[in-house]
Amino acid sequence: MIRHIRIGIPILGSSHWYAGVSTVEWLVKAIQHLPEEKRPQLFLVITDRTLKDFSMHQGFASLFNGIIFQGGNLKAARTIINFPLTHCVSLDQLFNKIDFLFPVNSQIWPGRFVVSWIPDFQHRYMPDFISPQEYALREHRFGEIARQAQLIIFTTRTVEKDFLKFYPSSTAITKILSAPFYPEEDWYISDSRKVQHHYQLPDGFILCSNQFWLHKNHATLFKAIAILRHIGIDVPLVCTGFTEDYRCPDYFSQLQDYLKTIGITDLVHILGLIPRSEQIQLIRRSLFVVQPSLFEGLSMIVQECQAFNKTIILSDLDVHLEQGYGIFFDRMNPEELAQKIADILPYSAPGPHVLDEAEAKNKTFGKIKLFAEEFCNFAQEALAIFKQK
Repeated sequence: MIRHIRIGIPILGSSHWYAGVSTVEWLVKAIQHLPEEKRPQLFLVITDRTLKDFSMHQGFASLFNGIIFQGGNLKAARTIINFPLTHCVSLDQLFNKIDFLFPVNSQIWPGRFVVSWIPDFQHRYMPDFISPQEYALREHRFGEIARQAQLIIFTTRTVEKDFLKFYPSSTAITKILSAPFYPEEDWYISDSRKVQHHYQLPDGFILCSNQFWLHKNHATLFKAIAILRHIGIDVPLVCTGFTEDYRCPDYFSQLQDYLKTIGITDLVHILGLIPRSEQIQLIRRSLFVVQPSLFEGLSMIVQECQAFNKTIILSDLDVHLEQGYGIFFDRMNPEELAQKIADILPYSAPGPHVLDEAEAKNKTFGKIKLFAEEFCNFAQEALAIFKQK
């Protein structure tokens, strides 16, 4: 029975990669929509390496059936984790407590019941954006997954298609499974104007919520804003997101210099990494959102906009087209982006738009319930696959 299946959910994200945190949070919250007898048991698995990232998960840790710490630094774990926990020293002990681990990001654990997850193949499409050492590491890991994994998940058909193209001889079973964005109830009634005023932002702004990483393509968006200013249209732009890129430590300062060069420093408001709830309120308050990225495995901002019925202009990536929501532009063409922005400005007004949001909210929670049921089916299939070994 489904309620007897025990799934370990490892900590995935950190302050540098909040998408991983969201993946775990949305999963466990979605499963809560099902009656207890119709859902599997979920355990948050923390290791010595991921202990430092527990604080990012603390707000929803109580939703798990339990917390398992697998590692040697139990004293530190008890200090940091303010919940009852089960301690396992070895992997053997861990896998006596769970039936399988899901998802294991970009790795395979030979001889263990784990569901490997490959988020994307960015290194194949943009090798110049990472070091040769990191490229080689990803190739090795993904190759091992292709050769040894029994079960691999992807968050989009686009990434699954890439995997089948790059590793046609793999015998692994592949599944597409993506936890949907989970909005909090109070996000729909919070005062978005208060957040706007807190950051001293002008009315009528558009929003870009992206880490300041090379492939996020802020320069194209900045150029589009400059093109519009040149023809007499000033569009305030608000940017949120982590401002450091480990691959290119000077990248953020280069973008700041670029803003000065093209003469739009006064129009661009860079807030950096802000609390999640505030970022959501800026989505609601904005005229619309722009996602200019050159590459994505799964663009979460698209789901966020859908949940609030917010217009979004997107780069023409296959993964964006697959999501089927938004207005698309040639990701290498700032002139086209400028035209798209100019086209919808006359029909845009600052949010929130309560009636549109109410409709979007109902659809979003309908998707969440469907995902929860889909995940339960997946859990039973996964266990059957592992037991065949």
